[in-house]
Amino acid sequence: METKEIEIFRLSEIIARSMREELSDDERRVLDEWLAQDERHRTMYAAFGREEVLAEQVRLRQTIDWQGDCRMFMSRRKSWRRRKLLYRSLRYAALFILLLSGATVWWVNSSRTDDLEQGSRLTDTRHRAFLTLAGGEQIVLSQNDTLTVPVLSQKGANIEIRENQITYSTVSAVNDNIPCNTLTTPRGREYLLTLSDGTRVWLNTESQLRYPVQFTGERRTVYLVGEAYFDVHPDASHPFTVISGPAEVTVLGTSFNLRAYPEEDIVTTLVSGAVQMSEKVGGQSVRLTPGEQGCLEKTNGYMTKREVDTYLHTAWKDGRIVFRNMRLEDLFTTLARWYDLEVVYLNPEVKDIRFTGDMDKTERFGDILRIIEQNRRVHFHVKGRTVSVSWQ
Repeated sequence: METKEIEIFRLSEIIARSMREELSDDERRVLDEWLAQDERHRTMYAAFGREEVLAEQVRLRQTIDWQGDCRMFMSRRKSWRRRKLLYRSLRYAALFILLLSGATVWWVNSSRTDDLEQGSRLTDTRHRAFLTLAGGEQIVLSQNDTLTVPVLSQKGANIEIRENQITYSTVSAVNDNIPCNTLTTPRGREYLLTLSDGTRVWLNTESQLRYPVQFTGERRTVYLVGEAYFDVHPDASHPFTVISGPAEVTVLGTSFNLRAYPEEDIVTTLVSGAVQMSEKVGGQSVRLTPGEQGCLEKTNGYMTKREVDTYLHTAWKDGRIVFRNMRLEDLFTTLARWYDLEVVYLNPEVKDIRFTGDMDKTERFGDILRIIEQNRRVHFHVKGRTVSVSWQ
């Protein structure tokens, strides 16, 4: 390998270490000298710090032979020098790609497998969800159930259960004493529910939704604990309301995600339409437009709103685990629900390390741990269904 190529790979490592805030004094000096050489170097380095650039490189690394491509680049440098004026911009673009790919290799370099082998055997547990009828009878929902249950005692409503989906249909309309059913999902299980008005609800893991078998009166009201994505059937004369603890979200016809686990803030993310998020005790409220998120804070009862990337908060219903600059503790809160885990932090400070990624929820847990551990700052030890987290 040529001396210049070695220098570039060394610089790639230094850039990666700077992103992890692990530079020695000598490495800091080398980086500062390189940055001072050319404004384009500083532009490149600024791009390295953009999390979306790094996340995309992490995703692509699995399918690209970075070192082979780098060697090919170096072998062609002499011919490029002969056409220096014509290819000046291409040369710097190639240098950017080379440095970024090298930094990504260092950032994502996998070094340990022994403690993760047990984690590889952990998959989502797919515990059974269950449907509780108004009279207390429970129907256990297996993975591939297919049956139709005519609920004669529930005022003419039919329930169709088919492959992780429940669909309600109204046989005859009634006006009083409408029974309410409850759908409950355990850790590692989701369910799609279609209500009698055509509203579709994706119920996330470890969640519960209580709802009438058919809607009557002026409002359509359901009760949520946990997280769900709602695609509400439009009906301007009958607002749709989701109640979760002290929070209340009212819509006419829209798509939104509501996250309301007992130990967390209550968060509404609007994808389309419009919603009104209210706090029942203090009377606070915010009106959301698409791309906005309302939050009712558990600690102080304040209600706020902000603009967000809705994909980060709704991708779970499409089988993705997505996180951007997320604290490790928050990431493992989500993973623990899906994979049915207990997490122990041997070093409390490790909770605040931040990660960016986009992963398939069908991945084996051990593979996900490997991806996270490639940060080279954390170490995982798996025993049974307990994951211990510490500094490397």
